Amino acid sequence: MDTALHDQLARLVVKSGDGNITEKDLAAAGGSLKALAYSSLSFMRLIDAIENELGVYIDPEAAVSRFETVAGIADLVRESQDD
Repeated sequence: MDTALHDQLARLVVKSGDGNITEKDLAAAGGSLKALAYSSLSFMRLIDAIENELGVYIDPEAAVSRFETVAGIADLVRESQDD
């Protein structure tokens, strides 16, 4: 696993959240956004942040279940970078 990408995505998850999630909370939840009740607005902000900071397009409807964890999002980003 690409630790740098995972760490960068974790920071984006926290930054895009509604202000009530920390990196410590995310780590305690095993990287699960679903377990933290991440809001739909936060997901949209996260997708926008990924596109702006990493330069990859992520289709939010293509693989909704993969947005449940930071690891799943990292896989989507890597796949998009390979395209």
